[in-house]
Amino acid sequence: MRCRVPTLLCALLLVCAPMLGAVPAAGQPQVDGTHLKAQLQADGDAAWNVTVSVPIESDSDREAFEAFADRFEANEGGLELGVDAFERAASEASAASGREMAITSVSRHSEVVTDSEGGDTHGILRVSFTWESFARIDDEDTLYVDDAFNTTDGTWLPGLGAEQSLTILAPPGYGGPTTSPIGADGGDLTWEGPATFEPGYFNIVYHPSSAGPTTDGMSDTLVIGALLLSGAALLVGLYLLFARRNGNTSPGEGGAITRSGPDNGERGDGTTAGPADTTGVAEPSGQDDEDADPGAGTDEPDPELLSDEERVEYLLEQNGGRMKQATIVKETGWSNAKVSQLLSSMDDENRVDKLRIGRENLISLPGEGVGELDDGT
Repeated sequence: MRCRVPTLLCALLLVCAPMLGAVPAAGQPQVDGTHLKAQLQADGDAAWNVTVSVPIESDSDREAFEAFADRFEANEGGLELGVDAFERAASEASAASGREMAITSVSRHSEVVTDSEGGDTHGILRVSFTWESFARIDDEDTLYVDDAFNTTDGTWLPGLGAEQSLTILAPPGYGGPTTSPIGADGGDLTWEGPATFEPGYFNIVYHPSSAGPTTDGMSDTLVIGALLLSGAALLVGLYLLFARRNGNTSPGEGGAITRSGPDNGERGDGTTAGPADTTGVAEPSGQDDEDADPGAGTDEPDPELLSDEERVEYLLEQNGGRMKQATIVKETGWSNAKVSQLLSSMDDENRVDKLRIGRENLISLPGEGVGELDDGT
């Protein structure tokens, strides 16, 4: 025996469903539009709404609709608006798919609405229900809409008539369908009648979203990237701050001691070098002071106002331009590691010359040469 569900549902879409194929009785409104909407859920259920629109052109039409709507909402006189057709459809789909399905949580609602633009008035009848296990789900939470439309004798929804439509909404947490017979609009599928559906037509697949958006539309990846960039900027800022505090400035910057101009004679070791600009700094012992400012050399600079590099240069100037690294450690009170790192940096910047002699490092101002070292330097 052929399944009567397609015939029953077609009757639902063509007339006000209580008669299901019979000629509308007196007092029952004529339908000018029917819309089916299924909101898929992540657990495979679907929240269905069947909405029927009835034109109201006079006061008598309105009174007739309201009387009918009262009986409809009270579920009196078998006015179920096709719920029994969907129950049969679910039963047939269960038998064909081998999955248990059911229609639950049925509710009814009616209202009268007036189009704000055209001024047309319609009565609205709406029945809502849950179709349990409408979609099937695999182990990876992929959701399939296909076998719920099948019966053992074809499909319970062979098509849509004029002024009829069907909408399937994507489940929360899922993107648009990756497989569907028509293109999706914002993840949703809508069919407008007239349309014909062959068995197996509804082959629709949804995959879970890999990364849900944040509340401001920014993805987790973008948020992490922004945090990493902020952290990198903070580290660079801290590095520059500490570098400035440690005196890592270029030669001559911030009052650094510089030397210029040729020397008029030779030093005792036979090498030549220009005299240091010792404004406000005492002239090193043993150095000619004929050209020095008579008022210079009497005031020593405040070590607290000198950078680390400037302090080393000052010590070298005070000790004839050459000192052992160990002596610099002793004079400054700094650690061996700090002095070694500082002198290496100054050597790279050509602010001092660093020479290994035996087990000692000899530090000299550029152009000073090796000379002779005594145990006191």
